[in-house]
Amino acid sequence: MKLALDSTQNFGSIALAKEKRVIYTAYFDIRITHSETLMPAIDYAFQFCNVERRELKEIYVCIGPGSFTGLRIGLATAKGIAFALGIPLFAFSSLELSALPVCGLGKNILAAIDAKMKEVYIAYYDQVLKEIIPPVIIKAEELCQLKLDDFILCGSAAEMLSPLLQNAGYNFYTLNPVTKIPSSAGLFFLPELLPEKYVPQDIENLEPMYLRAAKAQVGIKNEKS
Repeated sequence: MKLALDSTQNFGSIALAKEKRVIYTAYFDIRITHSETLMPAIDYAFQFCNVERRELKEIYVCIGPGSFTGLRIGLATAKGIAFALGIPLFAFSSLELSALPVCGLGKNILAAIDAKMKEVYIAYYDQVLKEIIPPVIIKAEELCQLKLDDFILCGSAAEMLSPLLQNAGYNFYTLNPVTKIPSSAGLFFLPELLPEKYVPQDIENLEPMYLRAAKAQVGIKNEKS
């Protein structure tokens, strides 16, 4: 049995899989914090599926980028369960998960997540999720200065970015409303596309992907030098 969870943004998602079959998935976008929703959602999933925690063999988690609070809560939850049960923890980025629904369609993929403060987290992939531009935080208007080919736009910032990219003359495609609903169940399938990342993490030392913090540190370092 496998458990997947994503609490990197305002919304959240959990999923259970038995071998390669997803048996349960839940998505929640409600106005209470992940500290109040995540564990109850996991407990209910086990109860609903008549599964004991000791049956878990693997845990999958999104490590960011995204909301700092959501990242910490999700990773702490995944670490706690993995450590308590002595099972491996696998980590993928929220941008990879956002891009998954449109991979294999013959187009490059621009995954974009709202970072607030007029900034976005982005990554640019080819159709099989190989990085062309690795995850980075960027101002929305600066995105329009990048050289991007014919691509599919996805992620929580897609609606916000669409008018900007259209005005800048980019040729791109967006998702239909059904495929816009994210699911952590996709984490179960990312190892097939990204086998090099299907490696058990060092639970004690695994950290969230804080792109904004990294950028701030670089800026401070440059100013001091």
